[in-house]
Amino acid sequence: MAAAVVARSLSLPPVSDRATAPRPARRPSPEVIQAVQRSCRAVADRPVRLAEVFYDHLFEMAPATRSMFADDMTDQMQKMTDTLLAAIAQISAQDTAQLEVVLHRMGREHYERHHVEPEHYMYVAHALTRAVRDVADRDYSSYLSSCWIAVIQWVTEHMVAGTRAAMGTPAIPHPR
Repeated sequence: MAAAVVARSLSLPPVSDRATAPRPARRPSPEVIQAVQRSCRAVADRPVRLAEVFYDHLFEMAPATRSMFADDMTDQMQKMTDTLLAAIAQISAQDTAQLEVVLHRMGREHYERHHVEPEHYMYVAHALTRAVRDVADRDYSSYLSSCWIAVIQWVTEHMVAGTRAAMGTPAIPHPR
């Protein structure tokens, strides 16, 4: 069932959405991506734990974000973990254009449905890095932390671009 959720959330968007996709940003190196993917084995074994810890950190850092979610977070936790693990699995593909479009669309939808602003993504990135650290425990290192930060920045850049498009504000150009 989780695979079906992931397949739906990462499916190719309609042609009209592709026209608004952000320019491809520089993605993390293959070595960085591989390190993150290896660490996902520990995280994948405890996906609910990752989500619980992530949301604990998010709500601690940004308490106002709690009101953006339902009281019962069960479905949200599973969806977040499935989407994260699927995105990380796809980031190693030679062509990430489809994933970039999906992330852009998700950023737009998060803004339209839940009022997620660009500055919220800073908290998301920090909370996710801390959650992975907590779940990976002794397998976590400063190198792995840097790798996760690079991947999360790449993902959130695309989501923020979608958010900015929905807001009608220009995307901030990224150096190549």
